[in-house]
Amino acid sequence: MASGKTKIPRNCPQCNGADYDDLGLGNADWTIGACRACGFAYLTEALPYEDLSEDHAWEKSFAVEAKRRKKKRPVFSWIDEKTRWRLHIFPRPETELFLSKFVPAGNVIDVGCGSGGHVLRLPEMTTPFGVEVSKGLAAQADALFRSKGGHCVHAPSTEGLKQFEDGMFDGAMLNSYLEHEIQPLDVLHQVRRVLKPSGIAVVKVPNFGSLNAKVMRSSWCGIRLPDHVNYFTEGSLEKMAASAGLTTRFPRLANLPTNDNFWAFLRPA
Repeated sequence: MASGKTKIPRNCPQCNGADYDDLGLGNADWTIGACRACGFAYLTEALPYEDLSEDHAWEKSFAVEAKRRKKKRPVFSWIDEKTRWRLHIFPRPETELFLSKFVPAGNVIDVGCGSGGHVLRLPEMTTPFGVEVSKGLAAQADALFRSKGGHCVHAPSTEGLKQFEDGMFDGAMLNSYLEHEIQPLDVLHQVRRVLKPSGIAVVKVPNFGSLNAKVMRSSWCGIRLPDHVNYFTEGSLEKMAASAGLTTRFPRLANLPTNDNFWAFLRPA
């Protein structure tokens, strides 16, 4: 049992295949495998949801990971910190900006909403709802969302989404979330169910197919162990979305080969 953590084995989250090839991108404790049946890249073991609620909640693991990276690559970290201005040279794509164009009013759910900050940047005529596995972040989001007429459910996403009615939402946001989800296909099925037929979900995930990922390998910023359990390319996300009854479109001007993330627009098929 590596590093004192409780670990649960995972089959491929796309096709449930049990056989994989080690991609050599993990470490002594964690293995990133490519499914031999469908090619999907995923962490072959993961932490259980109960650990993600408090002891290994995102806000805690993020701080630990940032400290680890700074220690491992101090020069690179220093340069990155001192040149953050480069990120503002050109307009940056943002999940909430994409969703605002599609959903100027109505009910919106943020899956994996954290403390709720992203969905509150949507237009005033939207009503925010959320699902969050971290107990502390869910409490913060719930207080914010209730002031706007909505609320946040503290639960794993599949369980939390089941508490909402069919076709309740005009829009959904999955911002830097789906890479953390142990059961991503189940979540997408639930997103399909709670969306209106005209609804849309905007997804942002690390781009495992990017040039940066290919060059940096295990040092790529999109590899965070054990937080990131799914490693999506545009093709693998489109395939998983189709399995959940969702069509996919990509904003080409945002999804550059050198971008560490990509965005996708999912609609009920």
